Amino acid sequence: MVEPKLGSLLRRVWFFGRVSLLLLGIEACRVVVHRQHWEVLTPNPLFSALVASEVFLLGFLLNGVLTDYKEGEKLPGELAAALECLALEVEGIRLLRPEAEVQGTLALLANFSESLLTWMRKAGPTLELLESLDALQLSVEQLGGWNPAPLQARLLLELANIRRGVQRIDVIRTTTFVPSVYGIAYIGTGVLTVGLVLSRIEPFAESLFFIGVISLLLIKLLLLITDLDNPFGAGHARSVENVSLQPVAHAVQRLRRVAEPCSTG
Repeated sequence: MVEPKLGSLLRRVWFFGRVSLLLLGIEACRVVVHRQHWEVLTPNPLFSALVASEVFLLGFLLNGVLTDYKEGEKLPGELAAALECLALEVEGIRLLRPEAEVQGTLALLANFSESLLTWMRKAGPTLELLESLDALQLSVEQLGGWNPAPLQARLLLELANIRRGVQRIDVIRTTTFVPSVYGIAYIGTGVLTVGLVLSRIEPFAESLFFIGVISLLLIKLLLLITDLDNPFGAGHARSVENVSLQPVAHAVQRLRRVAEPCSTG
Protein backbone atom coordinates (compact mmCIF):
# COMPACT_ATOMS: atom_id res chain seq x y z
CA MET A 1 0.00 0.00 0.00
CA VAL A 2 2.81 2.41 0.89
CA GLU A 3 4.92 1.72 -2.21
CA PRO A 4 2.21 2.62 -4.79
CA LYS A 5 1.45 5.85 -2.89
CA LEU A 6 5.14 6.75 -2.74
CA GLY A 7 5.54 6.01 -6.44
CA SER A 8 2.54 8.19 -7.26
CA LEU A 9 3.97 11.04 -5.17
CA LEU A 10 7.34 10.79 -6.91
CA ARG A 11 5.63 10.84 -10.31
CA ARG A 12 3.74 14.00 -9.38
CA VAL A 13 6.91 15.68 -8.14
CA TRP A 14 8.69 14.74 -11.38
CA PHE A 15 5.72 15.99 -13.43
CA PHE A 16 5.77 19.43 -11.82
CA GLY A 17 9.56 19.39 -12.00
CA ARG A 18 9.46 18.89 -15.77
CA VAL A 19 6.98 21.73 -16.19
CA SER A 20 9.10 23.98 -13.97
CA LEU A 21 12.22 23.24 -16.01
CA LEU A 22 10.36 24.08 -19.22
CA LEU A 23 9.15 27.36 -17.74
CA LEU A 24 12.64 28.27 -16.57
CA GLY A 25 13.93 27.60 -20.08
CA ILE A 26 11.18 29.76 -21.62
CA GLU A 27 11.83 32.62 -19.19
CA ALA A 28 15.57 32.39 -19.85
CA CYS A 29 14.93 32.61 -23.59
CA ARG A 30 12.73 35.64 -22.96
CA VAL A 31 15.55 37.39 -21.07
CA VAL A 32 18.01 36.66 -23.88
CA VAL A 33 15.57 37.91 -26.53
CA HIS A 34 14.98 41.12 -24.60
CA ARG A 35 18.67 41.83 -24.08
CA GLN A 36 19.52 41.11 -27.71
CA HIS A 37 16.56 43.18 -28.96
CA TRP A 38 15.11 40.27 -30.91
CA GLU A 39 11.51 41.22 -30.09
CA VAL A 40 10.21 41.22 -33.65
CA LEU A 41 6.49 40.70 -32.94
CA THR A 42 3.90 43.18 -31.68
CA PRO A 43 0.85 41.84 -29.81
CA ASN A 44 -2.45 42.50 -31.61
CA PRO A 45 -6.02 41.15 -31.52
CA LEU A 46 -5.09 38.37 -33.95
CA PHE A 47 -2.55 37.04 -31.46
CA SER A 48 -5.24 36.95 -28.77
CA ALA A 49 -7.46 35.03 -31.19
CA LEU A 50 -4.68 32.47 -31.67
CA VAL A 51 -4.42 31.95 -27.91
CA ALA A 52 -8.20 31.53 -27.69
CA SER A 53 -8.14 29.01 -30.56
CA GLU A 54 -5.45 26.97 -28.82
CA VAL A 55 -7.41 26.97 -25.57
CA PHE A 56 -10.52 25.82 -27.48
CA LEU A 57 -8.53 23.00 -29.07
CA LEU A 58 -7.16 21.88 -25.73
CA GLY A 59 -10.67 21.99 -24.28
CA PHE A 60 -11.87 19.71 -27.09
CA LEU A 61 -9.09 17.24 -26.32
CA LEU A 62 -9.72 17.38 -22.58
CA ASN A 63 -13.43 16.70 -23.03
CA GLY A 64 -12.65 13.70 -25.24
CA VAL A 65 -10.09 12.04 -22.96
CA LEU A 66 -12.20 12.63 -19.85
CA THR A 67 -14.89 10.38 -21.30
CA ASP A 68 -12.52 7.41 -21.40
CA TYR A 69 -11.02 8.38 -18.04
CA LYS A 70 -14.43 8.39 -16.34
CA GLU A 71 -15.23 5.02 -17.87
CA GLY A 72 -11.81 3.74 -16.79
CA GLU A 73 -12.53 4.72 -13.18
CA LYS A 74 -15.45 2.28 -13.13
CA LEU A 75 -13.66 -0.72 -14.65
CA PRO A 76 -11.48 -1.76 -11.65
CA GLY A 77 -14.53 -1.84 -9.37
CA GLU A 78 -16.59 -3.76 -11.92
CA LEU A 79 -13.82 -6.30 -12.45
CA ALA A 80 -13.32 -6.72 -8.69
CA ALA A 81 -17.05 -7.27 -8.19
CA ALA A 82 -17.18 -9.83 -11.01
CA LEU A 83 -14.20 -11.74 -9.60
CA GLU A 84 -15.64 -11.91 -6.10
CA CYS A 85 -19.12 -12.83 -7.31
CA LEU A 86 -17.59 -15.61 -9.39
CA ALA A 87 -15.68 -16.93 -6.37
CA LEU A 88 -18.79 -16.89 -4.18
CA GLU A 89 -20.84 -18.67 -6.84
CA VAL A 90 -18.20 -21.37 -7.21
CA GLU A 91 -17.99 -21.82 -3.45
CA GLY A 92 -21.78 -22.03 -3.32
CA ILE A 93 -21.71 -25.15 -5.50
CA ARG A 94 -20.36 -27.11 -2.55
CA LEU A 95 -23.42 -26.16 -0.50
CA LEU A 96 -25.64 -28.00 -2.99
CA ARG A 97 -23.17 -30.71 -3.97
CA PRO A 98 -20.55 -31.33 -1.25
CA GLU A 99 -18.77 -33.81 -3.51
CA ALA A 100 -18.18 -31.15 -6.19
CA GLU A 101 -14.53 -30.52 -7.04
CA VAL A 102 -14.15 -26.73 -6.98
CA GLN A 103 -10.64 -26.48 -5.55
CA GLY A 104 -8.93 -26.25 -8.91
CA THR A 105 -11.33 -23.61 -10.18
CA LEU A 106 -10.85 -21.42 -7.10
CA ALA A 107 -7.07 -21.73 -7.43
CA LEU A 108 -7.23 -20.76 -11.09
CA LEU A 109 -9.47 -17.82 -10.20
CA ALA A 110 -7.01 -16.60 -7.56
CA ASN A 111 -4.10 -16.93 -9.99
CA PHE A 112 -6.00 -15.11 -12.71
CA SER A 113 -6.87 -12.24 -10.36
CA GLU A 114 -3.18 -11.82 -9.52
CA SER A 115 -2.28 -11.88 -13.22
CA LEU A 116 -5.00 -9.32 -13.91
CA LEU A 117 -3.68 -6.94 -11.24
CA THR A 118 -0.13 -7.29 -12.55
CA TRP A 119 -1.33 -6.68 -16.11
CA MET A 120 -3.21 -3.55 -15.07
CA ARG A 121 -0.21 -2.20 -13.17
CA LYS A 122 2.57 -3.04 -15.60
CA ALA A 123 0.75 -3.22 -18.96
CA GLY A 124 1.89 -6.76 -19.69
CA PRO A 125 0.93 -8.84 -22.74
CA THR A 126 -2.84 -9.00 -23.14
CA LEU A 127 -2.71 -12.33 -25.02
CA GLU A 128 -1.21 -14.14 -22.02
CA LEU A 129 -3.91 -12.75 -19.73
CA LEU A 130 -6.66 -13.85 -22.13
CA GLU A 131 -5.14 -17.33 -22.32
CA SER A 132 -5.26 -17.50 -18.52
CA LEU A 133 -8.91 -16.40 -18.69
CA ASP A 134 -9.60 -19.13 -21.27
CA ALA A 135 -8.20 -21.76 -18.90
CA LEU A 136 -10.38 -20.39 -16.10
CA GLN A 137 -13.48 -20.53 -18.30
CA LEU A 138 -12.82 -24.15 -19.28
CA SER A 139 -12.51 -25.02 -15.60
CA VAL A 140 -15.79 -23.25 -14.82
CA GLU A 141 -17.56 -25.03 -17.67
CA GLN A 142 -16.46 -28.37 -16.19
CA LEU A 143 -18.48 -27.49 -13.09
CA GLY A 144 -21.67 -27.77 -15.15
CA GLY A 145 -22.07 -31.40 -14.06
CA TRP A 146 -22.65 -30.31 -10.44
CA ASN A 147 -24.12 -26.87 -11.02
CA PRO A 148 -27.77 -26.27 -12.00
CA ALA A 149 -28.19 -24.63 -15.39
CA PRO A 150 -29.37 -21.20 -14.11
CA LEU A 151 -26.42 -20.93 -11.70
CA GLN A 152 -24.00 -22.12 -14.37
CA ALA A 153 -25.30 -19.40 -16.68
CA ARG A 154 -24.54 -16.83 -13.97
CA LEU A 155 -20.96 -18.07 -13.75
CA LEU A 156 -20.48 -17.74 -17.49
CA LEU A 157 -22.06 -14.28 -17.42
CA GLU A 158 -19.53 -13.09 -14.82
CA LEU A 159 -16.73 -14.49 -16.98
CA ALA A 160 -18.12 -12.60 -19.96
CA ASN A 161 -18.14 -9.40 -17.90
CA ILE A 162 -14.51 -9.94 -16.93
CA ARG A 163 -13.51 -10.58 -20.53
CA ARG A 164 -15.39 -7.47 -21.66
CA GLY A 165 -13.63 -5.37 -19.03
CA VAL A 166 -10.18 -6.67 -20.01
CA GLN A 167 -10.81 -5.93 -23.67
CA ARG A 168 -12.10 -2.44 -22.88
CA ILE A 169 -9.03 -1.62 -20.79
CA ASP A 170 -6.79 -2.83 -23.60
CA VAL A 171 -8.59 -0.60 -26.11
CA ILE A 172 -8.41 2.45 -23.83
CA ARG A 173 -4.73 1.83 -23.17
CA THR A 174 -3.68 1.38 -26.78
CA THR A 175 -5.93 3.94 -28.52
CA THR A 176 -4.95 7.61 -28.77
CA PHE A 177 -7.81 10.10 -28.94
CA VAL A 178 -7.70 11.76 -32.42
CA PRO A 179 -3.89 11.70 -33.01
CA SER A 180 -4.05 14.43 -35.67
CA VAL A 181 -5.60 16.86 -33.19
CA TYR A 182 -2.81 16.04 -30.75
CA GLY A 183 -0.28 17.04 -33.39
CA ILE A 184 -2.04 20.35 -34.02
CA ALA A 185 -2.21 21.02 -30.27
CA TYR A 186 1.52 20.40 -29.78
CA ILE A 187 2.44 22.54 -32.77
CA GLY A 188 0.05 25.31 -31.69
CA THR A 189 1.42 25.37 -28.15
CA GLY A 190 4.99 25.53 -29.44
CA VAL A 191 4.24 28.30 -31.93
CA LEU A 192 2.35 30.37 -29.36
CA THR A 193 5.13 29.99 -26.81
CA VAL A 194 7.75 31.11 -29.34
CA GLY A 195 5.48 33.99 -30.37
CA LEU A 196 5.14 35.14 -26.76
CA VAL A 197 8.90 35.04 -26.27
CA LEU A 198 9.49 37.13 -29.42
CA SER A 199 6.71 39.66 -28.67
CA ARG A 200 7.38 43.23 -27.63
CA ILE A 201 5.60 43.52 -24.28
CA GLU A 202 6.28 46.39 -21.90
CA PRO A 203 7.20 46.67 -19.13
CA PHE A 204 9.66 43.81 -19.21
CA ALA A 205 8.88 42.48 -15.72
CA GLU A 206 5.20 42.16 -16.59
CA SER A 207 6.06 40.37 -19.82
CA LEU A 208 7.94 37.72 -17.81
CA PHE A 209 4.89 37.23 -15.61
CA PHE A 210 2.32 36.96 -18.40
CA ILE A 211 4.51 34.77 -20.60
CA GLY A 212 5.20 32.46 -17.66
CA VAL A 213 1.54 32.15 -16.67
CA ILE A 214 0.23 31.57 -20.22
CA SER A 215 3.00 29.07 -20.99
CA LEU A 216 2.34 27.27 -17.72
CA LEU A 217 -1.36 26.87 -18.45
CA LEU A 218 -0.85 25.69 -22.03
CA ILE A 219 2.00 23.27 -21.30
CA LYS A 220 0.49 21.92 -18.08
CA LEU A 221 -2.89 21.35 -19.72
CA LEU A 222 -1.36 19.66 -22.78
CA LEU A 223 0.75 17.29 -20.66
CA LEU A 224 -2.26 16.57 -18.45
CA ILE A 225 -4.42 15.69 -21.47
CA THR A 226 -1.70 13.38 -22.79
CA ASP A 227 -1.55 11.64 -19.41
CA LEU A 228 -5.32 11.35 -19.01
CA ASP A 229 -5.57 9.68 -22.42
CA ASN A 230 -4.29 6.49 -20.76
CA PRO A 231 -5.82 6.10 -17.28
CA PHE A 232 -4.13 2.69 -16.96
CA GLY A 233 -0.55 3.93 -17.38
CA ALA A 234 0.70 3.01 -13.91
CA GLY A 235 3.48 1.01 -15.53
CA HIS A 236 4.91 4.11 -17.20
CA ALA A 237 7.31 6.19 -15.12
CA ARG A 238 5.95 9.50 -16.46
CA SER A 239 2.28 8.70 -15.98
CA VAL A 240 0.70 10.61 -13.09
CA GLU A 241 -3.09 10.63 -13.38
CA ASN A 242 -4.11 6.96 -13.21
CA VAL A 243 -7.28 5.31 -11.96
CA SER A 244 -7.14 3.52 -8.61
CA LEU A 245 -6.55 -0.23 -8.76
CA GLN A 246 -7.31 -0.74 -5.07
CA PRO A 247 -10.65 -2.55 -5.70
CA VAL A 248 -8.83 -5.23 -7.72
CA ALA A 249 -5.98 -5.40 -5.19
CA HIS A 250 -8.46 -5.96 -2.35
CA ALA A 251 -10.28 -8.60 -4.39
CA VAL A 252 -6.97 -10.41 -4.98
CA GLN A 253 -6.34 -10.56 -1.23
CA ARG A 254 -9.80 -11.97 -0.53
CA LEU A 255 -9.54 -14.52 -3.34
CA ARG A 256 -6.21 -15.70 -1.95
CA ARG A 257 -7.86 -16.40 1.39
CA VAL A 258 -10.71 -18.24 -0.34
CA ALA A 259 -8.29 -20.43 -2.34
CA GLU A 260 -5.84 -21.20 0.48
CA PRO A 261 -8.03 -23.66 2.43
CA CYS A 262 -8.90 -25.41 -0.82
CA SER A 263 -5.29 -25.80 -1.88
CA THR A 264 -4.13 -27.08 1.52
CA GLY A 265 -7.13 -29.25 2.30
